[in-house]
Amino acid sequence: MYLARLLKKAEVKVTRIASGLPVGGDLEYADEITLGRALEGRREVDD
Repeated sequence: MYLARLLKKAEVKVTRIASGLPVGGDLEYADEITLGRALEGRREVDD
């Protein structure tokens, strides 16, 4: 949210990953399919 507010004036799109990866989880242990689905389903952050 903080970054989204700062970058709004620069018209930068800020997104968050979708479900499938736990908050604080290590990407090193995520399999390709889970990571791909999380990135495909990302959503824009609204401030």
